[in-house]
Amino acid sequence: MLGYMTRLSWGLRALFILIFAACLLLALHSVQASFAYRASVSARDFYIASGSDPWGTAIDHNGNIWLVVPGCDPNPTCSTSTPPGKIEEFSTSSSKWIKTVQLPSGYGQPLFGAFDSAGNLWFPAPMSNALEMYNPSNNSFSQWKVPTANALPWAVVVDQHGNIWFTEHGSNKIGYFTPATHTFKEIATPASNSNPYGITVDSHNNIWFTENNASVARIGEYTSTGSLKEYKIRNSYNSGLTPHLLKVDHSGNIWWSEGFVGAIGELNVAQAVPGTNNGVKEFFYPRFCSSCGTHTSGISVDSLGNVWFDDSMQSLYGSFNISSGKFSVYHTPTSNSHPHDGLHVDGYNNIWFNEEFANKLAKATE
Repeated sequence: MLGYMTRLSWGLRALFILIFAACLLLALHSVQASFAYRASVSARDFYIASGSDPWGTAIDHNGNIWLVVPGCDPNPTCSTSTPPGKIEEFSTSSSKWIKTVQLPSGYGQPLFGAFDSAGNLWFPAPMSNALEMYNPSNNSFSQWKVPTANALPWAVVVDQHGNIWFTEHGSNKIGYFTPATHTFKEIATPASNSNPYGITVDSHNNIWFTENNASVARIGEYTSTGSLKEYKIRNSYNSGLTPHLLKVDHSGNIWWSEGFVGAIGELNVAQAVPGTNNGVKEFFYPRFCSSCGTHTSGISVDSLGNVWFDDSMQSLYGSFNISSGKFSVYHTPTSNSHPHDGLHVDGYNNIWFNEEFANKLAKATE
């Protein structure tokens, strides 16, 4: 009987060792798969040609990157003594800066830019309370003052009819400018403290924007038929929930960066109900530094089903695979570089983003 119990004990030990070894191999396989994916992304960065505090990016029809350089870090405005900003063009074929454009006297400090179909670069200027435009073909500038005083025109997008849409971060409105008639139209949000921030357009020409104030924290939609709708992100207040920029994925769903809560959000448009958070999901990514704070800023979508984002306080950028629900995160090429609102994915799935405090433009390649 004792021999049988001994044999049984050794048998159970052997079985336990086999199970432990199998689990260990499985865990190692998972770690290797994760790091194999992480190693598939490489990044480098480039000092800007001149100026400081690079911010938004735009991609022209040649695939070149245009970086707006305000020369200040607005909070939400810059000093009145700050000179007009600059715009710099980066050649993606030669990996060199090929043009620096100094904005003329009387112009402001641009934060974002967007190209129209004619190749003109449009940029709101919060400090001059104007919508401004640069024509690269003849090196000329144009400026139109926003109707509402102290509106702080912020982010910009061009719709399918060539209208220039922008958020008014200081006046709780969105607006658009029709270049053919040089006329503005402004639409107020229901909340008087919404602080609209990011803006984008979907394939049906609906305009989507974020309401950045944590006490509001909504995603707004102004439909192509002229109806304003809002969608809650949460049903409860969180002081860190400050939605920033947003993009539309290839299924027509809306993704946004969530500021100080360290997450990205998704609105499934088919499930969305105005006034509720139906269809909303939030996804929280791993952080490198537990004591550094977090601030999710830039966001874009590639053609492979990944949502890309960056975190200025963590100095990281990363991707979220929509199909697998998994994150991959990476250090920026320069430490403490403050990647911010300038993240874009180009037509070749290269990821471009500003490193504001390092005065650099970064490129990551899948």
